[in-house]
Amino acid sequence: YLTTRALTNIEGDDRTIVNLLTDQIEFANVIILNKIDLVTEDQLEELQAIIHSLNPEARIVRSKNSEVALEKVLNTGLFDYEKAEASAGWIKEMENEHVPETDEYGISSFVFRNKKPFHPERFLNYLNQRFPQNIIRSKGLFWLASRSNQALLWSSAGGSCKADSAGVWWASMPFSERINHASFSGNQDQIELNWDTLFGDRKTELVFIGQHLNKENMIAELEGCVLTDPEIEI
Repeated sequence: YLTTRALTNIEGDDRTIVNLLTDQIEFANVIILNKIDLVTEDQLEELQAIIHSLNPEARIVRSKNSEVALEKVLNTGLFDYEKAEASAGWIKEMENEHVPETDEYGISSFVFRNKKPFHPERFLNYLNQRFPQNIIRSKGLFWLASRSNQALLWSSAGGSCKADSAGVWWASMPFSERINHASFSGNQDQIELNWDTLFGDRKTELVFIGQHLNKENMIAELEGCVLTDPEIEI
């Protein structure tokens, strides 16, 4: 973790090194691949394909011995904060801006969506026992039947996985309380458009980016973690 290595002064920053590096890749507009002379061309192409899946917008610059033309990294005029915030491949996939598969290296992505909650034990067992090792990045919102009011944020980068609180669902509040929040009133039409009569705004939306993914099997496994109709009625 960054905190245990004294690599951050941000209070509550409990990211791992791999999470930090992934965040940096997703937020960058120029990425330098150094020491390219130490890998084969095929390995380099594969690495570029993986980086492109994480950030389709970034310019990738190859270099040896850190020799990079200054005009490629200084005063490029490429950085735009709002654009950078939305440049991550998982965000584009979530917003239906599908990042094309790289067939040569088997890199693909998809979104798992479901309004029903995960069964906490089945979902935990899936993560502990059957979560694919070829997932490069996954991120999104989900909810558990045991915590029906709490929105949870899922994030994985390489072998590092974590879940955090993302606040509460609007459906957990009385309408009279919701409308006092600026973020609700400013997006009320969109929120109500996707409102479910049973679950409100509760939902699971998880993006998966990986290499040689068995999408159909993953979807079946995840659907098996979701509460069944009889379980919901109990």
